[in-house]
Amino acid sequence: MSKNPLCVMVGPAPEAQGGMASVIQVYAESGLFSNGQVRLLPSFSGGSKLYKLITATKALCSYASLLIRGKGEVLHVHVASDASFWRKAMFIWLAVLWRRKIIFHLHSGGFIRFIEALPAWKRYCALATIRHSDQLLCLSTPAATWLRQIAPLVPLRFWPNPIPAHLFESTNTETQAAQRAPLLLYLGALLPAKGVAELLQAFSTLFAKNPDARLIMAGNGPALAQLQAQAVTLGVSEQVSFPGWIGPDEKNAWLRRARVVALASHTEAQPMVLLEAMACGAAVVSTSVGGVPDLIKHEVHGLLAPAHDAAAFATQLLRAWEDAALHQRLVQAARTHVAENHHALQVRNALLNLYMTLADGQPGNMRR
Repeated sequence: MSKNPLCVMVGPAPEAQGGMASVIQVYAESGLFSNGQVRLLPSFSGGSKLYKLITATKALCSYASLLIRGKGEVLHVHVASDASFWRKAMFIWLAVLWRRKIIFHLHSGGFIRFIEALPAWKRYCALATIRHSDQLLCLSTPAATWLRQIAPLVPLRFWPNPIPAHLFESTNTETQAAQRAPLLLYLGALLPAKGVAELLQAFSTLFAKNPDARLIMAGNGPALAQLQAQAVTLGVSEQVSFPGWIGPDEKNAWLRRARVVALASHTEAQPMVLLEAMACGAAVVSTSVGGVPDLIKHEVHGLLAPAHDAAAFATQLLRAWEDAALHQRLVQAARTHVAENHHALQVRNALLNLYMTLADGQPGNMRR
């Protein structure tokens, strides 16, 4: 009997919103699912609660069917906090029952707080689920440290998020820097935890010194009305646009136009938006939280500031905006860094090698 698919990947649909969906979309574009070795089962999508429930149930039933037919030697689950974890837990325990190899791929920057806030019995179940993995993949030093503490017997690897090959195309960074619009760009959910209020405050400082500056805050979320009111209070409402969630083509167009891409989050893992900005030749300014310092060395690949500190963030924005030599140096180093470590084809091939290694019974957690 054919074992194809060799691996079953479970995560959000590629067209869904959010960082995990963006990662899976890049894998799809790189051809990971094209030859039958890897089957994607979307367990989450946009739409109503009923539609989301149907999507998750359909994926779980499809996975059970594959197991019954002897397929899928490896299960690869993409995991975030809250409902994302509990959905994937069902797949993990099915894989345990069928003695499949399990890759637990942790994305969420807030996952540790999520687990620690659970009631004792739920936390016990959650940790037992994680410990049944054969390979842990994570995106940041804080996540790695915690995972090694709670699952010391399970092999762990840092794993790079993949960046599409087309983002690296035809880039003369010196020419692009001179041609880029006076545009500050934010891409992501409009949530307080994303530091959007601090970012808007910092932009008002930037605008006071650079009246041509404009800010695009592209995304959806409950903080929209508050941000619009804050922009009025700060006197920058005419300079700030809120276009809502934008698709991949429009996003890439903005990334190629923006002078600086900013992320003032309170917690992050390995933000796709920063990787995409670095590939596209925009300078990046971020808070030094979660996995960001693993991705960006301050004053080498970008500029970092403490979280919750709008004044410090504004200082770094001004440096990236006004110092042309610094801007150019950061952009060149960042593009080299992501091209060497995050190119989609390179990451895809490494993932296929990991699947084959686990399926062949090479070193992993042999606790079953």
